[in-house]
Amino acid sequence: MKARYLVASGALLAAMSCFVDRKSDSLACTTSADCASGRTCSDGYCVEQGSSGCPAHCATCDTTSTPKTCIVSDTGGDSFTCPSGYKCLVNCTANGCGDITCASGSQCTILCNGTGACGTIACANACACDVTCNTGSCDTIHCPHQGGSFCTPDQTDGPACTSAAGGRCNSC
Repeated sequence: MKARYLVASGALLAAMSCFVDRKSDSLACTTSADCASGRTCSDGYCVEQGSSGCPAHCATCDTTSTPKTCIVSDTGGDSFTCPSGYKCLVNCTANGCGDITCASGSQCTILCNGTGACGTIACANACACDVTCNTGSCDTIHCPHQGGSFCTPDQTDGPACTSAAGGRCNSC
């Protein structure tokens, strides 16, 4: 199984968290009407929704703030998707999270700490994404970019993403 990922900084963890199952063709959707009960359509896939209207695996969630906020601390190895319109703070420890996706229009702060803490992190379509992966804690990181300008210190995909890089990595 791919290394686990999905992390948020400690201070931000207290404010947000989100989770959604791994994407598959069987979960593809156009509208929420295409989804089974308890799921909502987000970026073309049916994702789990908690009773509060928040994605599953949010330790805390505030749907009254703008953007909505969700804090996740490990997902039990499951994949997680931060839906559009959410700011997700994700903190993963050794083997704590699966793949992490930050949907178009989402804002993510992800911290991966420990061997295999996070799998593949896909933030390329997020409006802001900050990722910190300690050595051996993440698989591949896909950061937001504009043309050939990536939101990374070395202007390539990974090893970290920062929404502060020259202002081009935060369009929220």
